[in-house]
Amino acid sequence: GWEKKDKKKRIIIKFIRKKENASVEEIHRETGVKERTILRMMKKGRFLNYGDIAYKCESCDNLITEGRVCDECGRNILKQVDEVNEKRRKEEEKKRSGERMYTRD
Repeated sequence: GWEKKDKKKRIIIKFIRKKENASVEEIHRETGVKERTILRMMKKGRFLNYGDIAYKCESCDNLITEGRVCDECGRNILKQVDEVNEKRRKEEEKKRSGERMYTRD
């Protein structure tokens, strides 16, 4: 129950006070708390006052301390979105200009 969760939280906090900027992997290795549990606790904001905890970017596995993806992957995602939007815009433009085109038989 909550007592078990609270104990895990205290164990993790004790570790990250000793080792600032520890990764989730390091915390798991040193405390025995499952990575998934650590990540879930982080998402709930349990360690905000105790320094940054590094975890893997969801896209490339680089270590990050905030968000879901690193800056580089974030830029790549935005670039891909821009490319898709530009392609759609050109297709719509092409469709519209085709609707006004008249041909003789």
